[in-house]
Amino acid sequence: MPEHPGVKRGVLPNGMRYVILKNAMPPKRFEAHIELHVGSIDEEPHEQGIAHMMEHVCFLGSRKRERLIGTGSRSNALTDFQHTIYHIHAPVQLEDGRDMYLPSLEALYEIAFAPEMLPQRIEKERKAVLAEMQQVNDMEYRIETWTLSGLHETNKLGTQFPIGKEEQIKAWQQTDLQAFHQKWYYPGNATLYVVGDLDEETMLRGIRKVFEPAPPRHLGPDGRASVEPVWGAGSEDARSLFRRALWKDRTEQLHNFSLPMIGTEDIFTEAASFDVSKGDTPWQGPLRIFRNELLEGLQLNFYAKAPTRPLRTLEDIRHLVAVRILVGVLQFRIVSRYSSNHAPVQIDHSDSFREGCAVTSITVNADPRDWKNALACVVQEVRAICDYGITESEMKRYMDAMLKDVEKGVAENDTVPSEDHLNFIMTSDVFDHVVMHPEQSYDAFKEVAPYVNMEQVHTAAKWMLGFLGYYGKPAAPPTTAIVVCTPTQVYEEHTGQWAPFHITKDDIVQLLLTVPDKSKDEALNQVDVPESLLQEQLKALLGDNPIDAMTAWRASSRKVDPDTGIVQSILPNGAKVNYACTTNESQGTMRILVPGGRSTDTPDDLGAAMVGIRTISESGAVSTFSREQIELFAVSNLMSVHLDLNLEFSYIDASFSMTDNGLVAVLELLHLLFQEPRWELPAFVRAQQAYKAQAYAVQKSLEQSTLDRLMRMMYQEDGRVCECRVSDLNKLTLAKVKSSVVAQLRPQDLEINLVADFEGKGQHKLAKVEGGLSTGKHHEAQGEEEAEEVEIPAAARERRLRELDEALWKYLGSVPKSDAAAADISRGPVICKGEDLSPEQRQQRAHLEDSDQRAVANIGGGAPNRWGAGDAYHTECMAQRNFSWDAPASPDRGHPLYPSMCLLAMREVINTRLFSKVRDSLGLSYDCSFELSMLDRLEAGYYTCTVSAHPSRIDQAVAAAKDVLQGVRKRPISDLELSTARRTLIRRHETDTQTNEYWISLLTHLQYDNPKDHTCIRDIEAMLKKLNWRDVQNAYLTLLTDEEQLFVSVSTAGPGSSYVSGG
Repeated sequence: MPEHPGVKRGVLPNGMRYVILKNAMPPKRFEAHIELHVGSIDEEPHEQGIAHMMEHVCFLGSRKRERLIGTGSRSNALTDFQHTIYHIHAPVQLEDGRDMYLPSLEALYEIAFAPEMLPQRIEKERKAVLAEMQQVNDMEYRIETWTLSGLHETNKLGTQFPIGKEEQIKAWQQTDLQAFHQKWYYPGNATLYVVGDLDEETMLRGIRKVFEPAPPRHLGPDGRASVEPVWGAGSEDARSLFRRALWKDRTEQLHNFSLPMIGTEDIFTEAASFDVSKGDTPWQGPLRIFRNELLEGLQLNFYAKAPTRPLRTLEDIRHLVAVRILVGVLQFRIVSRYSSNHAPVQIDHSDSFREGCAVTSITVNADPRDWKNALACVVQEVRAICDYGITESEMKRYMDAMLKDVEKGVAENDTVPSEDHLNFIMTSDVFDHVVMHPEQSYDAFKEVAPYVNMEQVHTAAKWMLGFLGYYGKPAAPPTTAIVVCTPTQVYEEHTGQWAPFHITKDDIVQLLLTVPDKSKDEALNQVDVPESLLQEQLKALLGDNPIDAMTAWRASSRKVDPDTGIVQSILPNGAKVNYACTTNESQGTMRILVPGGRSTDTPDDLGAAMVGIRTISESGAVSTFSREQIELFAVSNLMSVHLDLNLEFSYIDASFSMTDNGLVAVLELLHLLFQEPRWELPAFVRAQQAYKAQAYAVQKSLEQSTLDRLMRMMYQEDGRVCECRVSDLNKLTLAKVKSSVVAQLRPQDLEINLVADFEGKGQHKLAKVEGGLSTGKHHEAQGEEEAEEVEIPAAARERRLRELDEALWKYLGSVPKSDAAAADISRGPVICKGEDLSPEQRQQRAHLEDSDQRAVANIGGGAPNRWGAGDAYHTECMAQRNFSWDAPASPDRGHPLYPSMCLLAMREVINTRLFSKVRDSLGLSYDCSFELSMLDRLEAGYYTCTVSAHPSRIDQAVAAAKDVLQGVRKRPISDLELSTARRTLIRRHETDTQTNEYWISLLTHLQYDNPKDHTCIRDIEAMLKKLNWRDVQNAYLTLLTDEEQLFVSVSTAGPGSSYVSGG
């Protein structure tokens, strides 16, 4: 297959490889990542964790990297099993004209090849790594490590995790780190990736200038610094981890594969072999059970490993297409078996960047009381697809969906950020995949698509899923691992007690062996997929002469802001519309929201809004259409719809295709969702049970329970702000939750926000690929040409926008107004008066019984919303302080953005100070953060500061964090701190404006009764540039940080009985 013509590769004389790609998104910025091909599996037994600690010392010890701080750059690093990666995202030039490309490369050079490794830095990072070890060791991490230990029991990936061993980390000296660096950190074991808005010659010149002086090490017998072939495909053992080839010895890591590479003569691993004549029976792989009292749900994971299949030929693409169709069909079949729209099953087959192999995984999350039914459903569907394959209509539906997805990649190529391009290339390189331009991928897909048939998908099913579908049969390959994570007790509502729960290996194996087969007719039964959801219904709603009515409405209602191009209108039913035209993405994005959310709950129906919204989602059905029909309608039209809510709003997020009437399809569904939703009792029960399970899970989570206790202290047990209690959920009925949602989702109260390429500027990209690849801008004849801005004729542009307005008017403007009484949206939460409480009532401590020690703390207090207004108590405090936003006498203090820009800059400064003191100077916490609620509608708000540490140091960490929060008054914000914060916020804004999601956030609330107007979109960068330190210092005074106004929630985990005290 053809290589991406824009991707250039090379090798320096010292053996360092490089990969470059010119990409202008985001404009005037670039990504530079250097990958050292070394990770935790390269460590000796006495070095466990040293690769990770080396990353810390090299990265944070670099003075040249520190000089990038405040330039609008960001940098980070990570260590995994087989990689250590350092990356920098930076502007090409600063405002004063200074070049940033060479300084960034010089920082990476120093990090990788010339670190100082000073003793004081080593000690700082030793503390940081030990603190990180405490922080990451939550239940999710423990499940991950337990799973990996079963999946990789034949190699170091199952035992040597990057975080390392505590006793070894405490013992290493400078000489140990220097020896590891000398062994693995050299040019021949590194690859530099640069992607960004730079010309190729500039990239190459900088790479040679900065990195060629690095001395080569570990040369080959002929004196060469690099090895060919690059990748270790020629390993003597076919099970070897697919890794970068080196002259120096590197111990092979052997995989216990379940599956041979399809299309080859490889045989199954020895584990799959048995001799019937000797009485042998098939072995179906190891089964491990991980039990922990803090788990809430039961999770069953089934894994099969296979060698990675490099994508280098059209046959490889054909196989990949068959696998993706298979996964899509099976996922839908299993989902359709569940009554819930949130089927707790995930199916995947993909190459694992971390693990260096291909993994098929089937994960089943179940209520412990019903695990047998959940697992039997999955096994039965897997076996059915192995037995009978898929249907012709399934084949067509998912092939068409894949074609649209590949077309989307072509259309979006010019809008893909450099970071995404770089990560894709790096990941592809790990497996020796050919990296193609999206137009080349489209061409390859079009070429192989006619040759992908149902028989091939059926063959792929037997190969990929036989380990579970034929479990226990002689023909079945063994599972690589079955890993079960289970709680030790479950809560029985009828007794109000926790009861022991136990599951055994025999229970699981017995079920797997006894699941009944489906008949062929049952397996291939088809759901009728509607082509349209609205046929004759609209005629009655639109009345006579709809075209004249729409034209008159458009002429009187539609307004265009000349500065931003944002279009606004009000539909006949009162719904408000905001939309913006961008070429950011090939798909469109929509957010429909109404004021309300959880704030509308009353003390008698706490949780009604969230359970009601979840009930609609659980049902998944509208009008006369079943959930299965709606899901297939969504697949066919490449769209998604998601309902959710927060404290202030209920909302619907949707994405839709800009081709094949994708917008019309999603509007049809939304029309029926507002006019004819299905309120089903089973869906309500499932929604209620889901939130009950979440409530129990919060109690068992150190982080979530700590934050919940803080919010309960701050807001006097106001259930709208805190996690809902099971006792409140038990009071709800279908009638209550329906009433709550109906009072919010009134058509006349909707705000409809859309962002897409409505003008059609990006459609030319798809038109070019229909006839082949000859017009692709990255082909050799035109390889250096820049993309031209497409001029859309005024008439064509006007026609497209008229069609958009007509669709909104027809499908959403025709939904009749609701007669339901509007929800009360005026009751905002009010923070407690800390002065009226004793210190003991403002602080709470808790302990969670656990096998491992951890600690986390949350500090909180009152703050204003994003417009500068707080609740009644906050307003009272501001009056006592004689606070005024006008105090700094800023000429822009009257701008509606002024308070929010000041608050955001202040947040950046506080976060920087927290990192500097709590993490870097004192080494008390690996991570600490400060956040503002930044509410939009409610005159209320709060801030939270989160720190994690070892239980023995958590009080010191809390004291240090409080000192930072309260110290801003004593040590005012400096010009330098503000300058750094400003650059960070401006660069983030510039990057985010290239995404539809960010544009949706800018549009939302534009027509509500709040200070927001078009200037809040137009003037963000200008307002940030005008801020001075006095503006931000004044904003700090809006935080309630006096000792009697602070609330603190501290939780520890470890041996000993659980308890809660204080508060």
